[in-house]
Amino acid sequence: MAASNRKPSPACIYWTAFIGLLFDYYDLYLFIYLERVLAGEFSLTPAASDLLQFVGLAGVGVGALGFGWLADRWGRGRVMLVVFGVYILGIGGLSLAWGFSSLVGFRLLASVALGAEWGISHTFLAERVDRATRYRFSALLQFAILGGLLAAMARAYLLPQWGWRSLFAASIAPIACLSLVRWRTLARSDLEGGNVPAKPENDFASMGLQTDLRKVWVETVRPFVICLGLASLTIGSGTINVFYAKDLPQGIVYTLFFWLNVAPGMLLGAWSVRRLGVGPALAVYAVALIALSGWAWFSAWPSRALAFALVLPLLNGIPFGLMGAFFNEVFSRRRTMLSGAAYNLGRIAAGFSPALVTWLGLHDRGRYFVFCAAMGAGVLILSAAARRLPIRL
Repeated sequence: MAASNRKPSPACIYWTAFIGLLFDYYDLYLFIYLERVLAGEFSLTPAASDLLQFVGLAGVGVGALGFGWLADRWGRGRVMLVVFGVYILGIGGLSLAWGFSSLVGFRLLASVALGAEWGISHTFLAERVDRATRYRFSALLQFAILGGLLAAMARAYLLPQWGWRSLFAASIAPIACLSLVRWRTLARSDLEGGNVPAKPENDFASMGLQTDLRKVWVETVRPFVICLGLASLTIGSGTINVFYAKDLPQGIVYTLFFWLNVAPGMLLGAWSVRRLGVGPALAVYAVALIALSGWAWFSAWPSRALAFALVLPLLNGIPFGLMGAFFNEVFSRRRTMLSGAAYNLGRIAAGFSPALVTWLGLHDRGRYFVFCAAMGAGVLILSAAARRLPIRL
């Protein structure tokens, strides 16, 4: 009995979360890399392809809100298993898709799982480690985005032999095995009383008349607005960079460099938070982004766009590596739902940044550098507001 009541270690939580997020990101980016292949397979119009991409963005927001609320109420370990079930259904359906409607439906399910997975994994981990190591774990967990590199390699080297359906189906077996591991480690702790609230203390409705508007603003609305703004602006700069990755030579070396360059940035973010604090670390990132964008805009060097595209992932790793831990620290109620929603709704907003650049006429002659500098200025302002947020975890 004593063994069954033993709580899972942070390392066990980390690896189960990392592997799950890795394959989630793999399938998310694989869908992007296979956009033209799917358009040819199902005779999709440009509008239909755009709808599929929008569904992918919308799904992560729905998953963060819906499953985040359930995780706060029923236990994060158990809800993780439900999320995996949704994920397997979505990816299995994509591998068997028979038309546009099935693509949309199963794409939505897979995206919902990714949005849910991010918030639950980061919160589960953040609540089980001390603050000194929380940012390091958070940065290491964000390494799961390298599932996008795995998708790029699969698209380049396996698609001709395997076909696109097998590329999607390839992630089902490891996720099914991971579900068993999670049941034996994480979900059991919920069932034995390790992670389920005894009363709905995280729900404002349960507080009745004792809840005033100022308390709601201080504890929920203001932190959420700041976190959403930070996620939107920092992820937006990365989205712009991916959109303009055509400036990169299309070779294996540059592809690896483009994806792997974010890794030291995430570790740098964890280190800078430990030495400086969240607000100053974000300020350093913002100033560096403005400086890099300004240099790229005014420089006459022919390869400036290439240099910008390769250096920016290093900078973006700083906020990307600290958001998971920081968002969890500033919310006292509905932590899983609010932290996950701030990040994933920020991803949705960031997904429209290339369209906004085009609408503003900044897509010609490298003027999108101006847009990135403006986002850096926005982060600089929000970094000052982030310093005043209380730490609640």
